[in-house]
Amino acid sequence: MNIYDRMMAIGTKMTEMDASTYQGAFIGKISYMAEKEQAGQADSIRYEFGAVKENAFMYILPILGYVDGVETPVEKFTVTLVKPSDKEKELKRVEAASYDNAEEFHTFSKEEVYSFSKETGDQNKIHLTDHPVVQGMLLLRTAAVKSEDVSRIDVKFVEPSYAEEELKWAFDGRDHVLFADGYVKATFRIK
Repeated sequence: MNIYDRMMAIGTKMTEMDASTYQGAFIGKISYMAEKEQAGQADSIRYEFGAVKENAFMYILPILGYVDGVETPVEKFTVTLVKPSDKEKELKRVEAASYDNAEEFHTFSKEEVYSFSKETGDQNKIHLTDHPVVQGMLLLRTAAVKSEDVSRIDVKFVEPSYAEEELKWAFDGRDHVLFADGYVKATFRIK
């Protein structure tokens, strides 16, 4: 299976979670690891939820991808959801540096965001407004497809990305930094 199809399958599996448990939580990090040769050569991958871990601040939700006849997972996808707090927190924006190697990442239209929600079954209302937030999985899928030969991606989300934002990214020597209008949206460590 190619990386695009695998990311869509993981995104769809995520929507099978009992979202009522995680109401108000937001994605802080995503980690994706693959045995790229086995995953890439598979005709199909079966996705299963791993054991959810929880503490006072977060939920850690794993999804494991299995190929028939292989005992260990060929993919591991872990989402860290940050629990809502009783304290109102002001968003601490992080200014993007000036990068010589900045290039276009993507400008998502509202229709792309709505379509991704429809394809994956993601009914989170923040993705369905007149000014929708771009899904973390859609950002991850776009980065994975751009990077092609991926065995691991770790994403840290800094602030929401919105439809119609001109997203750019640059390599800072360690991570790809996703930014728009001078502020960091996420960082991607890609291997």
